[in-house]
Parts: sequence; C-alpha cells; structure tokens
Amino acid sequence: MANNPFDAITAKVGELLNAKGLQNMENPVTQLIRQGLQDMEFVSLEDFEIQKEVLNRLREKVHALEMRVAELEKRT
Repeated sequence: MANNPFDAITAKVGELLNAKGLQNMENPVTQLIRQGLQDMEFVSLEDFEIQKEVLNRLREKVHALEMRVAELEKRT
C-alpha cells in the first residue's frame, strides 16, 4: 500500500493507464496530478483537530466576554 494519498492516486492512475494500454501517457499524467496535488495546501487530521479545539476554546472565551460586557452594560 502507498505511504501517502499522492502515491495512492499515482498508483491508481498508473494501473488504469496500463489496463487501457496507455503506458506511455502514465508519466505526463502522473506528473500533472502530483504537481496539482502539491500546489494544494493540505494539513494532517491531527493538525486540523488541534486547530478545531483552539477555535472552540476561543469561541467559548468570546461568548463569556460578550456575556460579561452585556452584564456591565446593564449596570450603567
């Protein structure tokens, strides 16, 4: 099995082209796919989950501050 999604996609494209008798197209096609995928900015699931938790904590803090401001505004 491939080590990363890019290799998995490249392998599948290669298999498909070989099955269709288009082996000579494999290199240019896989190069285009690899370049297109490399241009995209991916993050790991772990990094995504960390950022999601940070965002949730910030939302909670903002909500608490909004409630505090509302309470202070009532006093004046």
